[in-house]
Amino acid sequence: MKKDISFYVLHLCLCLAFMLLPYAFTSSGSIFSLPNLASNGHDRIYFLIYFMLLVFFYFNYYYLIPKVYFSKKLILYFIVIVLFLLFFLWIATVFDHPERNFLDFGHGNPPKGGMPPPKPMDLRPMGGPPTQYGHTTLVYLIGVVSSLLFAINIRLQKVEKDKMKSELSFLKAQINPHFLFNTLNSIYSLAIKKDDKTADAVVQLSELMRYIITNANDDVIALDKEINYINNFVQLQKTRLGNTVKIDYVVEGNAFGKCITPLILISFIENTFKHGVNPNQNSDIAIRITIVGDYLTLFVSNYKVQSIQSDSGIGLQNTIERLSLLYPNNHVLKIDDNQENYTVILTIKVG
Repeated sequence: MKKDISFYVLHLCLCLAFMLLPYAFTSSGSIFSLPNLASNGHDRIYFLIYFMLLVFFYFNYYYLIPKVYFSKKLILYFIVIVLFLLFFLWIATVFDHPERNFLDFGHGNPPKGGMPPPKPMDLRPMGGPPTQYGHTTLVYLIGVVSSLLFAINIRLQKVEKDKMKSELSFLKAQINPHFLFNTLNSIYSLAIKKDDKTADAVVQLSELMRYIITNANDDVIALDKEINYINNFVQLQKTRLGNTVKIDYVVEGNAFGKCITPLILISFIENTFKHGVNPNQNSDIAIRITIVGDYLTLFVSNYKVQSIQSDSGIGLQNTIERLSLLYPNNHVLKIDDNQENYTVILTIKVG
């Protein structure tokens, strides 16, 4: 997946801030002083060392951690980390004080004929053991630990995302045949009665199945396509039921430019036809879809009748689970189940 430009801008800003870190709170009393790379050898040394530490941070994050640490080669990983630390300490000593042994952790004595030790009032950082060792080691270890924490956090997020995708795939695998079986039952009832509308119902079924086959596995789809699918489903139910059921179906608002997860609404609508229709009782079904701004509200209500269909309710339960996974903070679901009516009000963000 392509990274947004803000990702690169953020990393560039962080890299610049890191490179300028050694020049903050300078000994001159000012809060910040730009490095004088042209004439100040000490500034050049710090700039080079920090640049190498920055390069190592990305090398560790993008190569060592995925290829070595996450491959369970922990001993090898820590050996490499120690070797790189020794390398940076050696580089820091050679560049700043080539006359010193980088394993000499004492202050050392100046060579004969050399410059005398700095006066007490000279507060400029001199580098070398032990001051520079401690500074370089601290920055190095902070980079190693932070890159490990970032990589582990990203890995955990990926594992959680893959787990959610697996759960959604499992739920969709259950929902699709569920729709097919119930729709075939509707057409079967027409065929038994040798109704002239059977051919129209087959065409409507083909539209429904085409949608499921081509779009149901998408993460999101245009809202107008989902509503068109619901239109076909409701029309198929009207064809099957004729005038035996009063169906109040209304769609209000502009669906253009809005997106929604496929098959997230249909289970509530299908449920009202399964449990709100009985040829021996008055059946009254209301379905309203209202789109206002970035939000869609689905209102579904049916008068309770003695249902002639037996079903475990797997489609409805799966839809509720998918809502919690895909819209954890972007939906409100209210279900009112009383003695006379069953009502569902779902508000979901589609913008």
